[in-house]
Amino acid sequence: MNTIQINNANIRINENCHILDTWLVEFATIDIADGIEVLYTYIGPAISLFDKQVRHIKIWKNSSYVGTGVILDNSNIEIITEICGDNAHSILDILALATSGSTISVEGVARVDSPFRQVSTRVDQTNILIGHGARVRWVPRLEIATEDIEGGHSCKIHRLGGDVLFYLTSRGLTAEHAEAMLLNSEILKHLRTVDESEREKICYDIHMRLKK
Repeated sequence: MNTIQINNANIRINENCHILDTWLVEFATIDIADGIEVLYTYIGPAISLFDKQVRHIKIWKNSSYVGTGVILDNSNIEIITEICGDNAHSILDILALATSGSTISVEGVARVDSPFRQVSTRVDQTNILIGHGARVRWVPRLEIATEDIEGGHSCKIHRLGGDVLFYLTSRGLTAEHAEAMLLNSEILKHLRTVDESEREKICYDIHMRLKK
């Protein structure tokens, strides 16, 4: 599957593809043409050059969009997924990793503004607080004008720990190693739109950025 990088404000997608978005531009509108399947991965930003970054993804008739990714450090992001035709489907599933002193704000908007039929859409975010003084703001919003839909949203905020961490340390792992394993599992789950051959490398790069 061909990989396209987001580096300009308006993009038309006419073939099945994987999109990699490392937040190089402030605003971008991505039109997914009829009958197209898109896997979309968000990574970053490490240091944002913009006060707020916006992505508007339009999913037209008989098309599907699955967006996953990992957001780090200070970020202010809005992602709008808009259903624009019958039998269109969208999923947005983001992991936010908030390190000490950082602030992450993510607005995930699922929009269907006409009575299209046989559509589905949802927005989900997992937030993990790493260190102290981190702040996370997650605003999932459904703007739905049809009854023929499956939709929903979720948000959870937590630190690494609990019963799973206790189990791993009771089996001889150090707390640091156990936390790294748990974090690795979450990151890989939110990189599932990336080709398997690239997943481990991106996951490693994220761990290195967190250590800085």
